[in-house]
Amino acid sequence: MSCTLPSRTPGYHFEAYLTGAWQDLPGRHQHQNPHDAAASHALTVAQGITGELQLSREAAAQAAINSRLGQPVEVPGAPVRLLWARIQLTADPQQAAHVNRLLREQHNAERRARDDQHRLQRAQDLREALLSDPSLAFAYWFLDHPEAIDTETVQRVEKLVASAASYAPRNTWVQVAALLQDFVRNLPDDARRHLVTGLAHIFDRYGQPERARSLRALSDEMAPPPPPSSDPILADSHE
Repeated sequence: MSCTLPSRTPGYHFEAYLTGAWQDLPGRHQHQNPHDAAASHALTVAQGITGELQLSREAAAQAAINSRLGQPVEVPGAPVRLLWARIQLTADPQQAAHVNRLLREQHNAERRARDDQHRLQRAQDLREALLSDPSLAFAYWFLDHPEAIDTETVQRVEKLVASAASYAPRNTWVQVAALLQDFVRNLPDDARRHLVTGLAHIFDRYGQPERARSLRALSDEMAPPPPPSSDPILADSHE
């Protein structure tokens, strides 16, 4: 018997020609259409295999089907035994080529979509980095474009970093940092040290002892050097 069997791509089918042999099994209830029962079982097995393969895999599909149908098996739910069956598959070469072309286009579209998503994510990451730390963003960019580093570029980047750090409408902390920078610019040294020490206490309070120690170390570095001590021995000898 001749029929069509589905392939993995909807709308594209294998042409199939089925032959085989069957026998009735003894029992009280005989099947009225044992030939159809045997054929239906064989085609069910064949459809389960062709439905997972493309038209270009017709030889592999045919071999897999015939390896299943080449031995006797009782038909489920019917007093019929399928002694053997063989199927011959063909596929239209133009349809097979068309399916392969569709698969390539689908693969390329999916790859472009992944690449676009990756580029979009990188752009979003770079934007967030630029808003939170402009110098980090440009360092990240220079990793991918080391050939772009020269004196003129670095100078331009420094100006852009300064500009971005002073204006980031969606990053409040950048604005806070800019305000703090303006605030401490004209403070005397002892007031700056007092401010840094106060920040260290805040860091301790919120469970950041390492950062607190770093701030205290900075405060120590900001302390003025002690005045030179006079040597009493030299002073006595001078008198």
